[in-house]
Amino acid sequence: MDRTAPTARLLFSLAIGALALAAEPRVSAQRGTPTTAPAAAPQPVPEGYMPRGYRPGKGLAPGMRVTDLGKGARTFRLNFAKGDEVMSGMIEFAEKNHIKNGHFVGLGAIDRGVLGWTDTERGNAQKKLPVTEEAEIISFQGSISANAQGVVTVHGHGAVALSNGSVIGGHVFELHVGIIAEIFVTEEEPPQ
Repeated sequence: MDRTAPTARLLFSLAIGALALAAEPRVSAQRGTPTTAPAAAPQPVPEGYMPRGYRPGKGLAPGMRVTDLGKGARTFRLNFAKGDEVMSGMIEFAEKNHIKNGHFVGLGAIDRGVLGWTDTERGNAQKKLPVTEEAEIISFQGSISANAQGVVTVHGHGAVALSNGSVIGGHVFELHVGIIAEIFVTEEEPPQ
């Protein structure tokens, strides 16, 4: 009777058990349960991956400017119906409500639209990215501002998901509502 096969299986099982026990303190530490075992050394990260908890170092944004937008704010919810064009409605809303400094986020569904991408190699022209089918707005955000002459600008970026799961995103020129869209606009109070 050959005893090497059962012995090999037993040694293999013992090795797997020892590895599991060795890994347990790290797993327990991740769950937040106390452990008395010493902390394991960080594991090397595979090529093309970022370590968990990665944060870039400080001091890497020397061009950043900070503007105090004031203490108070008003928030509006804009509900759009089927057929409405969102960007046109937002400009009209901002003009009627004298919004000169604000930001917005939104969601909804469209049946067509035009997004764009800035092509700096062609003189900052906007390459059109037409959407010619129903799509879900999965991201829509931007700013509302007015220039010195009081002309309102609504600047939006967004992304829509198509029925096959692919995503188109970029600068938003037109969003024609397919079912409904909700946009939440926050007006910032100018600094005193």
